[in-house]
Amino acid sequence: MNILLIVLVKMKLKNTFLNPQGTDQEVQRGNRSQAKKMIKYENMKTVSVYLYVLTLTNCIFLRCHSKIMIEKVPKSMSIYYEEDRKKVADCFVANVEYYRRFHRFDWKIYVDIPDSVRYKYESYYSKYPGAEWDPANFFIPFASRYNEIQEAYVNSPIPTVEQITVTTDTIVYSDDHLFCVAFLVIELHYDEIEGLEPKRQTGRKFSAQAIIGYRDNVEKTLDIYPLTKHKVVGFESFEAATKMLKDLYFNKLRGKGITGSVYEGKKFNHNVGDRSFFKSSPYFQKHKSGLYNFQMYRHLAKDKPYNYLTCD
Repeated sequence: MNILLIVLVKMKLKNTFLNPQGTDQEVQRGNRSQAKKMIKYENMKTVSVYLYVLTLTNCIFLRCHSKIMIEKVPKSMSIYYEEDRKKVADCFVANVEYYRRFHRFDWKIYVDIPDSVRYKYESYYSKYPGAEWDPANFFIPFASRYNEIQEAYVNSPIPTVEQITVTTDTIVYSDDHLFCVAFLVIELHYDEIEGLEPKRQTGRKFSAQAIIGYRDNVEKTLDIYPLTKHKVVGFESFEAATKMLKDLYFNKLRGKGITGSVYEGKKFNHNVGDRSFFKSSPYFQKHKSGLYNFQMYRHLAKDKPYNYLTCD
């Protein structure tokens, strides 16, 4: 059947060149250029029609598999979008609260501290994995307040849900929806606390940060990992904060990796939103540990995995 249609196409083309419809008068008038254009137009229409018929016929005879392919595609992710937005924001708040409750701002560890103090320190944090420190300084700034008398940061006495409101403004997914970049806006509600810091400036209470979300199955909750290339702090409105952050990641992410990080020496050729971002960006390349680069951080020339709370 395919061979027959190809022969018909060739025959039609031959007849069109020998007898170009609608061009006799143009040729007789000496307008050869116009005649050539009309011939070319007729040929294009002929080829388009016959190729359509060829494709349709081929699909019928070979029993197209488009229905099977559609059935293999995961159900529409639109039903997950609002749920993902809420869970990402809730997970951010949960990590902040974890540091507020269990990080000890008053404990300092030095090389020559007594073994008894070191044992106490290590025993405590063995109960609260990851609370020892925030390697990206991503959550812990929202878990502390400044003690003006001690001139040091301390654990905030106010629960996190009463101090900040976190909103996931936008999520950009990979094709399989296993990876994403989400843009979060953090609104501060810091009232004056007696003996600690005064009420913060109310006119600039919006900050914005980005995370990478990852799950190994679309039915699972996204775990979140910090994106530290850009963040914005102290904006007067929600819209201004999110607009600035998205502009930075959509338009100004390309460049070289940060020195001293797991991305040192790597080149970023894509911004968030580019077609190959999730496939080619250094964020999503595998680290020698077997994890993805975005799951790792570098400290004192050693690469370690982030140990933040999971979001399930």
